[in-house]
Amino acid sequence: MIRRRFKSRLLLGFAAVFALAFVAACGSADEGITAAELQQALAAAAAAQPAPAPVVAGPTAAEISALVTSAVAAAVGTIDIPEGVSAADIRAAVDAATAGLGEGLTAADIEGLVSSAVREAAGEALSASDVEAIVSAAVASIPETIVVTETIVVTPTSVPVAVVKPANLPSPKSSAGSIVIAQTDVWPSTGLGSSQLADEIHYIGVGEVTFQATAENSAAPMLATAFTLKSDLSGGTLTIRDDVIFHGQGLAWAESPSGGWGPMTAADIAFTINDGNNAINNNSIHWQAGDFVTMFGDNPIVVIDATTLEFTFSKKPDGTPNFDPRWNANLLNDAAQAFSVQSTALRDANGLTWMKDHPLISTGQYNIIEWIQDDRLVLEPVPYDHWSGTNAQVNLTLREVGEESTKVALMETGEVDGAFLTTKNIPRMLEGGFNTVDNGLKDLVSVIFSGNVWETHHVISGDPLDTAAPYMRDLPWIGNPEGSDTTTQTLATAIASAEAGTLTDFEEATLVRNALARAYDRDLINEVIQAGLGFPSYLNQFSPNNPNWQSKWEYPFDPAESARLLDLAGWPLKNGKRFDMPLFAPVPGNDSELADAVAGFFDEIGVKTTVQKFSYSVYRPTIVQRSTTMPWTSQCDDGKSTWPWDWPKSQDHTSLTRGGFGCGVEIPVVANGWVDAAAEPDPAKRILITNSVAEYLFQQAISPGIVGQPAPITINPGSISAWPMQPGLFAQVTEYENIVPAAR
Repeated sequence: MIRRRFKSRLLLGFAAVFALAFVAACGSADEGITAAELQQALAAAAAAQPAPAPVVAGPTAAEISALVTSAVAAAVGTIDIPEGVSAADIRAAVDAATAGLGEGLTAADIEGLVSSAVREAAGEALSASDVEAIVSAAVASIPETIVVTETIVVTPTSVPVAVVKPANLPSPKSSAGSIVIAQTDVWPSTGLGSSQLADEIHYIGVGEVTFQATAENSAAPMLATAFTLKSDLSGGTLTIRDDVIFHGQGLAWAESPSGGWGPMTAADIAFTINDGNNAINNNSIHWQAGDFVTMFGDNPIVVIDATTLEFTFSKKPDGTPNFDPRWNANLLNDAAQAFSVQSTALRDANGLTWMKDHPLISTGQYNIIEWIQDDRLVLEPVPYDHWSGTNAQVNLTLREVGEESTKVALMETGEVDGAFLTTKNIPRMLEGGFNTVDNGLKDLVSVIFSGNVWETHHVISGDPLDTAAPYMRDLPWIGNPEGSDTTTQTLATAIASAEAGTLTDFEEATLVRNALARAYDRDLINEVIQAGLGFPSYLNQFSPNNPNWQSKWEYPFDPAESARLLDLAGWPLKNGKRFDMPLFAPVPGNDSELADAVAGFFDEIGVKTTVQKFSYSVYRPTIVQRSTTMPWTSQCDDGKSTWPWDWPKSQDHTSLTRGGFGCGVEIPVVANGWVDAAAEPDPAKRILITNSVAEYLFQQAISPGIVGQPAPITINPGSISAWPMQPGLFAQVTEYENIVPAAR
């Protein structure tokens, strides 16, 4: 599918752009052209091209022109070009390069082909007609099965994304003792968790949590030094450190009368969690608002004394505790989403509104000096000995840079010391001498078929759930559970019903989702879009690299079977189309190109898919309310490659997180499996429960995976000599306070 499209796009891109550029530069077919004129003409032609419509595969004319411009610029800058270039020599160079490429023509090959041609050309003048003949001959000789690995999926931008060229490692422009990192987004500058303080704030060394993960202990002490659990697992206590102080000292924007916001106590942690818990504070939009409800219900954290607090877990309808074995390794852990502790002294002095409108005051190794949303976040090490015994070693600036090409340029010129780049650019950056670092985590990015809200009552409280919104329209991928047994139905039973003429709406949607799950080539997507750095993924929440994975849960790439299932579901191909479907891809983020690629495969089987790219903050209320019917690309909360197999799985696929984030689906089998696994003390038995949940989700294809997505940070080793990180459960780059600057 993808390969067939490349040839025509290459023909259009080469022929149109080259012809336009050379005719414009030559003025007439008989007039020669110099290398400098060639470069200028190509750049002008690229700028003149209209913005192309989003496509699933293949480079656009403007992008091919950008590649060629880059190659010519490189050639002009490294050799002494004669007054005119030789048509015969370029023709020979093009023919030789094309003949040696076989089936794997890449964007880099295009660049190298033209660059080599310009370098080797000399002698006679080159006319516009010569160029057209050369280009036509070269394109005609390209094999039909072309894979342009760096430009398979294109999202048009105002600045063409140039190919990264290997280069000598640049000298850092930042001052000694300072590090500048380019990232796609700088978050809203609120300092109150219940007002949606960014999760990332404790990953970067500003906020801190009760526990942390280490290689030896998944729940090592952090702000908490010890805990107890009651024998019935209904709750317990936490012992809190007595040597932790809040930021404020030396901060002009947040100076307290005493020079700081005082020592941290158990009351600060209790306030932070209770204020974020949506069952206690109904106004909370904390990122973990629903997770706190799942763990604690409406039971507040209670302060016993300055260093002790008591907690009570939520209860099931039968009154037994809803114990979660991950309680201190996930929700209360720095490696996961968690929280950043906040000061009650600050709250009492300045109020919640002040906290909402100002940056965070917390206890980490970094003070916030300046925080401007969509611009920059400036951090400095705290001016005192941190309780951990170590202090951050560098001043740190996180700078928002939205354009990929701009990030690359800033890295190559030494203007920034690190940058979050898409995976397709990473191999060539490594060739240029840069490094990458992360904590080993991969996101299991999936297609989530939102709107399948099948639970009728909350799995913990038993309260009835409002599920009317998703079923106001009959959509092919959403199965109405009314009148169907959602717990036993499989793909095989849905096929049997279709063949017998007794297909229900629920079974119809099962066939549709299974068809779509088999419609895209995961290996090709990983190779092309992720430069082979990730891996194919099949089920959200379940890593195929885990030793417990079973190959029977792998959807094959089988467009013929996809077509058969859609026919059985009652969606035959008519005039090239079966039905229309939207697909949401959050931006900014790394899922956009994945969504484009998947949509292209869906188009091939007649499901005309429109990728809608907008801010996640706009989409989020609809998944919190469980009202959306728009599928989307996401790893959700639990789709992480490092999560242990025996942990309760797919909480975000259930009513457990009502009031907060969910994937947009609520599945009774998954909800009951989560509750059963949480109550089971034997890890081996929890694994069996996990396996049954995986099998059910495979049969229903509610959230079929796309790829395991790496997201390391690319760094200049001339700026950063080391960046040790502990294991991660949610973010792939953490512990900015551990950055070790390189000697300069």
